[in-house]
Amino acid sequence: MLQTRSRWALCVFLLLGTTINYLDRQTLSLMAPLMKQELGLTNERLGLLFSLFYFSYTGAQFIAGGLVDRSNLRWAYGGAVLLWSMVGLMTSFTTGFFSLGVFRVLLGITESPNWPGALKIVSRALPEKERAIGNGIFTSGQSIGALTAPLIILTIANASGWRMGFVTVGLMGLAWFVGWVWFTRREEFKDLWPAVPMASATASYGEVLRQPKFWLVAVITSTVNPILYYNVNWLPTYFNQERGMAPGSSDMKWILTLIYLGLDLGYLTFGLACLRMPRIAVFSVATALVALAASVPWIADRTTMTAVLMASNLGLGMWMSMYLTLTQEVSKQSVSTAMGLAGGIGSLAGAVLMWIVGRVTDQTHSFQGPFVGIAVAIVCAWMAGVAAERKSA
Repeated sequence: MLQTRSRWALCVFLLLGTTINYLDRQTLSLMAPLMKQELGLTNERLGLLFSLFYFSYTGAQFIAGGLVDRSNLRWAYGGAVLLWSMVGLMTSFTTGFFSLGVFRVLLGITESPNWPGALKIVSRALPEKERAIGNGIFTSGQSIGALTAPLIILTIANASGWRMGFVTVGLMGLAWFVGWVWFTRREEFKDLWPAVPMASATASYGEVLRQPKFWLVAVITSTVNPILYYNVNWLPTYFNQERGMAPGSSDMKWILTLIYLGLDLGYLTFGLACLRMPRIAVFSVATALVALAASVPWIADRTTMTAVLMASNLGLGMWMSMYLTLTQEVSKQSVSTAMGLAGGIGSLAGAVLMWIVGRVTDQTHSFQGPFVGIAVAIVCAWMAGVAAERKSA
């Protein structure tokens, strides 16, 4: 077993990797209002670009889990960060809708090993009682990415142009890779990296798919993931079109920062709450919080709207940590495979819904439908979570 300091230092590296993962994928959504005129992007075309990322991410996740299980974890995870950072850098050279679409597809493919790899590393590095907290730490990277992105990316884009935003995030990933290779060279980590034998990794797909609990987790990912994708991809456009906030304005940057702070607190709250409360109670509270989002279109006051979205994202963060922990319980030997399959299903649902949101909002000129849909989706996730907990009992 690793020393305590080494275990948590490893979780911090995973947190930073996940942060960069979300900075890369969120760069387009944040700078879309600045890019739309230059590149001729309508809401429907923008929704299609979001979907292209998630479709490629989906297909790659189905494969990535098995590949991570049969690969050296050190290089599988570190190499993925290196590749998606290079794609982020290349996106700065985009000239229009087609080339931007190609880069979004490549980004989806290269980012797909992040969750299977990180979840596998946590399951090997931490004892079972600490895994929910470890999951919360590295998962909080996605909200830290969302939290810091408005301040980092919009500030750079306003000062040096939107292309420089892609360059900056790509360089951050390259710096992370150098630090990862240096840190993980230590002898005490060597037992974390061995791969699952090829035959076992191939058989793991069938083993995972035969587990009833896996399909309940898949229901959760296909309802919770699209909510997260909606918040990350569409809130900047919603604030611009329906709340009158200028792209890159201080109002938009700080409101988005506060909202994603709620998400980050949710990731960390889940692990601590599970030490004191039954898990059903924890995600029942989380469900009630997420459902608050349905009221957002009818809230006129910005302060109240921000508080409601913070609370909703706090509940969403708790849900994200919950389904990661449930996924680790599907198959102890094939954690990455289970995560890849469940994450792929969730990403597929998100890909379809990102395009639908773009089409619906173009036609109705309103975001009311998507916000109400969040409440419906999270209730479905709650029902699947209750069933999963009963199977665990």
